[in-house]
Amino acid sequence: MRARKAIVACIVLLSSAGVWAQQLEAPDLIVTSVRLEPTFPAPGSTVQIIATVANQGTRTTSDVFAVEFKADRFQIGVRFLADLAPGQSLEVPVTWDAEPGETVLRVTADPFKIISELDESNNTVYKIVNATTHEFTGADLVVRRVSIEAESLTAGEQARLVATVANIGQGPAAFVPVGFYVDGELLAVQTLQESLPAGQAVNIEIPWAIEVGEKVLQAKADPKGELFELDEANNAWAEYFEFAPLPNGCAQIVLLEFARTSIALLEEMTSLPVHDLVNLFIPAIRRQMERDYEGVNVRFYLRQPAGIFSTIFFSPENRLPILGLAPLDFGNLRKDDRGFVFVGSFHVNRGLRLAPPELLAILFAKVASHELGHMLGLTHNPNGGIMNAQAEINPYLVQNEKFRPEDLEYLKRILPMECR
Repeated sequence: MRARKAIVACIVLLSSAGVWAQQLEAPDLIVTSVRLEPTFPAPGSTVQIIATVANQGTRTTSDVFAVEFKADRFQIGVRFLADLAPGQSLEVPVTWDAEPGETVLRVTADPFKIISELDESNNTVYKIVNATTHEFTGADLVVRRVSIEAESLTAGEQARLVATVANIGQGPAAFVPVGFYVDGELLAVQTLQESLPAGQAVNIEIPWAIEVGEKVLQAKADPKGELFELDEANNAWAEYFEFAPLPNGCAQIVLLEFARTSIALLEEMTSLPVHDLVNLFIPAIRRQMERDYEGVNVRFYLRQPAGIFSTIFFSPENRLPILGLAPLDFGNLRKDDRGFVFVGSFHVNRGLRLAPPELLAILFAKVASHELGHMLGLTHNPNGGIMNAQAEINPYLVQNEKFRPEDLEYLKRILPMECR
């Protein structure tokens, strides 16, 4: 038996090596750069966006492929290329009427997956553009640190959120605004009242009443894109904090875990850069789930917690018509159940890509809250609410969806806030 198993293993390894060798002979499309003419556009002006597309693979592209340009979530142009040889690059232009404020330009080579490539994950480049009437001074704003000043870091305590903002550019920045966010929700924008010279840093702060549990605190300089900068992609900084009290023995701890490939699908759905997805969009899902479970002793984490915990795994699978799946654990006898939200089932619905990201975060949260309800022992409720068997996928209709009173009563009974 052992010898036979060894032979089978060898055959598999040799076969895999052959496949790998075959895969090495293929194109590999990348976008090496995106530039604007003019570099610093005014609102409403016509801008030429020039993307450089290259083939860094070992074979010439065998078919016509597209290069797609998007401004935020909207397609602004598609160009087609063919016969791009290994090592060859081409400049691909489109025109765009600049929108006021900050816009995320997204350029993707072969968005429709026509070309079989060595690497399908490196086809997209983002560029953040500000269109403003302000003059370019050579400023470049960064947030170097986000901290909190408080007596004991306990929920309910009045504290100060502090952002250290620096100008690493070549010229001054006047009246710098800084946005402060908690779990993706904007708290306030505080504006520096004097100019920030090049090479200087300053602390900007706002008051905040500490919230319980793990929180993602973020600060972003120039959040609305009101100032021209040398680099528009380095303005934000985020930190994870956990605030007392810690979960008690009655609590159900839940980890929200995202597959790396699910992050890529969410990028396509929202057109948000990865930093904003991880530090704004995903925390907003957690924040909505906390609201759904208000008064129930559940503590949500985005980073793996200590001890025993259940997991909601955001999988890249497309399981339509299923959006999520979870075991039914009546009475919450297990504390380490595992449920799923299928991001791929949402991704194929192209209509969702036109919805505002904040509503998409709520939609994902409602499905995750539904699956967690099963893991805590709730069955489908014919009276509707979050435990409705027929999920609503219109993000405009789920904002106010809640647990029915009988479901909420059950949850509070099995997960009381105070241990007896």
